Amino acid sequence: MAINPLRDTNKYQTKHEAGDLQQSIKLYDVDYAIITYLQDVVLPTLDDNGKALKIPVVYGNSERWEGAREKGVYRDMHGRIQLPIMMIRRSSVAKNENIPMLNRHVSYQAVTKWSKENRYDRFSILTGAQPLRKIYNITMPDYVEVTYECMGWTNFTEHLNTIVEALTWASEEYWGDKTKYKFITNVSDYNIINEVTENNERVNRVEFNLIVKAYLLPEKFDGESTTKKSYNIRKVVVSTETDLTSGNGRYENLLMNPNAYNSNKDIIDFLSLNNNQSGNPSTNNVISFNNIKLIKAPGILAGTTSGTLLLDSINYDLRIFIDGVRYYQNTHFNTTYTNNILTFNFIEASVGFTVTNINEITITGKFINL
Repeated sequence: MAINPLRDTNKYQTKHEAGDLQQSIKLYDVDYAIITYLQDVVLPTLDDNGKALKIPVVYGNSERWEGAREKGVYRDMHGRIQLPIMMIRRSSVAKNENIPMLNRHVSYQAVTKWSKENRYDRFSILTGAQPLRKIYNITMPDYVEVTYECMGWTNFTEHLNTIVEALTWASEEYWGDKTKYKFITNVSDYNIINEVTENNERVNRVEFNLIVKAYLLPEKFDGESTTKKSYNIRKVVVSTETDLTSGNGRYENLLMNPNAYNSNKDIIDFLSLNNNQSGNPSTNNVISFNNIKLIKAPGILAGTTSGTLLLDSINYDLRIFIDGVRYYQNTHFNTTYTNNILTFNFIEASVGFTVTNINEITITGKFINL
């Protein structure tokens, strides 16, 4: 259900505690997910004469990146060329136009199923309580495309080919940690360079771009947290409940508290009763409903009914309609009720027309069909 977590207040909202869900997704989270996945999963372990070589990944800050671009290699602080190695830097961030943010006040829910309050959850079988769940209403993030520039160096062309093959295989997949964030990543624009340095050292370099479709969510906006925590309703207590079922005009009442029902049976039965029946006159201005039993109001409700039908000095809660328009006793019709047959004689002059078999007569109210 869409809510406004930035503006709305929730009386069940609670403060955040240690171990709660992270409240933001920052560029650092995207960088960390891509770099660690590139180093731990994508880049292969090279074989150097039987010796396994793991390719390290370093972040290319301004000085490091410009130096590597200018000299064509990456050297450590002692001037030694570092091989093999991969360097990466974030070059641009742009809105993802394919997934626009239509309403930043829309949120989605994340539910944590375990909490310390549920350690003895089997007791809920005895008490009827539901497990306590933490619910996080999280604001929808902004979707962006993040571009990374990468450069990698190896001693041998065979090693460089292995890296390119691994990158191609991992392209257009989700990169990141399965327990945290994963982003769809595309590898493009390979540029392979084979050269010899001024010290006659052979260097093989590959340059490529990573296009990452990510999302960003600030921790707060306008002074309000973008993640709101609340709890579900653990137990609902009902003192009295009425379940009304009907069949063939009979009504049965089932209450969770039998004593409350027995004490108010007549009232509950009367209030729960609301029947209707329709027919067409077989004779002009006259219609009869057979097997109708009118129900009197209980003593405590006597005199409180609408009194829409008066028979033998008793008011019955019954309404009469002709083609959906309501009409009234003595003003529009007279009534007789004998042997469970209810007959209406319409006064044509008062009704304003002749009631024929094309007119539908409907009665609604407190009665049952025998």
